[in-house]
Amino acid sequence: MRKLIIVLSLFALALGSPVAVTNGAVEETRTTLRQHVLKLINNDRALYNLPPVALDIEASTIGDEYCRTQIRNRTTGHFTLDGLPPYMRYSLAGGNHGVSENAAAWSANYRFSDRALYEMARRSQDAMMAEAPPHDGHKRTILDPHATHVGIGLAWERGEFRLVHEFVRRYVDWSRPLPRAASPNEQVTGSGRVLPGARIEAVTVHHEAVPQTMPAHVASALDSYSLPDKRREYRAGRRGDVKLGPDGRFTFAVPMSDGPGIYTVVVWVSKDGAKQPIAASNVSIRVEGALQTYSRASAAGR
Repeated sequence: MRKLIIVLSLFALALGSPVAVTNGAVEETRTTLRQHVLKLINNDRALYNLPPVALDIEASTIGDEYCRTQIRNRTTGHFTLDGLPPYMRYSLAGGNHGVSENAAAWSANYRFSDRALYEMARRSQDAMMAEAPPHDGHKRTILDPHATHVGIGLAWERGEFRLVHEFVRRYVDWSRPLPRAASPNEQVTGSGRVLPGARIEAVTVHHEAVPQTMPAHVASALDSYSLPDKRREYRAGRRGDVKLGPDGRFTFAVPMSDGPGIYTVVVWVSKDGAKQPIAASNVSIRVEGALQTYSRASAAGR
């Protein structure tokens, strides 16, 4: 997924002078601006006969914090200085569902007025929707037919404005959410129920090294992210894999058997009309410590 970086230059001449605002006014602007962006997204989805997405408050709060961090670190795109990609950042902040991110950044040498913020949000949306294949990652994210919600993260300070879309696929009602930390060789268990109209197909577990810190210019230069190819697959309904119950209920247990690192668990669901399975979770689990192994001789001597 490509990032969007927009540099603001003489835009100030058309938008007037900034005014002093209180914290209450900032939050009021944030609330109305968020609704403005949501309307832009759903208007564009309607043009493609796609259902509207609902505002996800949890994902919006996570997005707000990410935007503030970007401004503080003077970064753009999808990565912060800790090296975390969007799916890890969302998961480690408490998110339990599938997520895809769009990001836009504006910079200027003056403070933004409310009018400027609304115009930048609109121009960001227009730029994303104007993308053409094969470089149309933002547009495809906005037009994800399986997205059910969207978090809209916003932050602005002096001449910096950051905007993120966190498109969320909510198809699982978790009764036992997965942990966010585990030990090597530990077996973690998750359970829940898929929403009516959906069926669980499989669970995949993707393993990668713990991300490393990086300087701001490196974080900003990373223009894409994806789950690692290394994975283990657990099919639904097969003995020893994902156990299915009535009313869409499921339980599964997966071992953290590939050593230290980040394990991202993806629950795949299908539903009528969908051509491909839907990634309904991106839950990242941090595993640290030594992997315990035993030889036959040492095991027999215990």
